[in-house]
Amino acid sequence: MMNPQRTGDLYALACALVCGLGNIPAKVALDRLPVEVYIFYFFLFGFIITSFTLFKKSSREEIFKINLKVLTLVAILAVFFMAALYLMMTALKMIEPATVSFLSRFEVIVTVVLAYMILKERLLFIEIIGGIIAVAGVFVLKYKTNLEISNAATLMVLSSFFFAIAEIIIKKNIKILGTIRFVFYRNFFMVFFVYIIMVIGGRTLFLPDKNTLFIILLAALLLPVLGRATYMEALKRINISRAALITQSTPLFTALFAFIILATYPSPIEWLGGALIVAGVVVVKLSFQKEHVKGTDGADYQQGDKPSDTD
Repeated sequence: MMNPQRTGDLYALACALVCGLGNIPAKVALDRLPVEVYIFYFFLFGFIITSFTLFKKSSREEIFKINLKVLTLVAILAVFFMAALYLMMTALKMIEPATVSFLSRFEVIVTVVLAYMILKERLLFIEIIGGIIAVAGVFVLKYKTNLEISNAATLMVLSSFFFAIAEIIIKKNIKILGTIRFVFYRNFFMVFFVYIIMVIGGRTLFLPDKNTLFIILLAALLLPVLGRATYMEALKRINISRAALITQSTPLFTALFAFIILATYPSPIEWLGGALIVAGVVVVKLSFQKEHVKGTDGADYQQGDKPSDTD
């Protein structure tokens, strides 16, 4: 029988594989649709999928047990997520998916910095080194590539800031948000806000052809559903920092599937920039592994060994 840690490692690797694959249908759909239309249907499918949780009594009670304060908080978070996703999807529409996946790792560095500035969490010297390495990777992609990749890198850095701000807000309010309740109402607000923005901007919301709708549904199933499910299964068996280290392999799977399915792949300079970003993030994550915190019962706990609060 496989031991729990090895099983957890495999679940984390499965999460990286699923998310890497999920970037491919997203890219295909974005090549056919405006970003706003893609995001609308992506979260519409997400809302429909999460609505199935209403059949479970405990989930139904959590979803409907909500007050104005929590609803307002989720709406604010939806605005940050919408801004982050719009920038990220715009970048994905511009360039090949593996480079976008590499750039998305930079969110970890921004989150660590904001946690230090806003939550007053400790910023270790090794984390500063990791951040410098990751910034060097972004610099390579920003200034040593063509204009399209350079612009996409700028969009992804901005996207990372919006994602990181959302993660900080979630971390400060995780106890009142609730996982299922947050995901359910966030998906609802995302659909609502995107539709309002399209109306205000005079953009037409149209129904894509059935093949494109299926591709969007596939992306919605792979990224937020299967990706989240495999990650949560990993966290039941291994600590967060270990799971996060393994999932840094996501860009590699994205590159592999992009090559097999789309016949696209990063240039050598894109590989260099992406490798520096991932290396910087791995250094930061390894610092969590090395930071031991003594529990009240005398057992050793590693910093970050708690259930994910960034659902």
